[in-house]
Amino acid sequence: MRVKIIGLLYFLIFSLAAQAQPADQIIGKYTKFIGGKKKWRRITTITTSGEYNYGGIPFPFHTYAKVPNRYKFIVPFNGKYYAQAFDGTKGWKIDAFKNETVPTLLTGKDAMAMANEADVELQDALIDYQRKGHAAISEGRENKNGVPCYRVKFIRKSGETELYYFNEQTFALHIKSAVAKNVELQGALLETTFSDYRNVQGVKIPFQSISESNGQVILTITIDKAVLNESIDDKEFQP
Repeated sequence: MRVKIIGLLYFLIFSLAAQAQPADQIIGKYTKFIGGKKKWRRITTITTSGEYNYGGIPFPFHTYAKVPNRYKFIVPFNGKYYAQAFDGTKGWKIDAFKNETVPTLLTGKDAMAMANEADVELQDALIDYQRKGHAAISEGRENKNGVPCYRVKFIRKSGETELYYFNEQTFALHIKSAVAKNVELQGALLETTFSDYRNVQGVKIPFQSISESNGQVILTITIDKAVLNESIDDKEFQP
């Protein structure tokens, strides 16, 4: 009887340990899933193109990212376009759909608040997150849309808090829950589901993401093409 009790205790201890993986261990496995630190450190630029579906309306897009924190996206449509960028120090945007002809300069948080919800930093914030000044706390396990996940609270250096849900089997980032960057959404909570991870020159990139608020789909991003380490002039990010 004593042997059975001891065996049961060991089983419970190992089961709890499996459920309560430390945040840095979960994030480490995610980093490995997307290609690992070394490969991501070699990436200097990323360009993508594809389709945004915003509120049910499809638009083509192009994005440009350059280390450490230069970013631009442009949406051309019927001879007009919307563009927004951060050149490493300041941000700007121009909306030709509203007949704007001069870029509007953006400062403070607005400078990095991309309407497509992207981070201006090329490298994923989760890679080397502690060195970057961020923090993470494991919050156990949770099923998200039928997928068993590890839940991690991520606290950025700025103080902003986000929730990340990692697939228990693959450690792919399944869902991210965060306050919207797009000022038009007025601080709504967005839940973004990532899928269709593809290998691009040795690293994995999700080729589709769907952002929802209160159960309503706000933005669907579908990437058709992603290119790494293509030369991009710094002037591309300037107004």
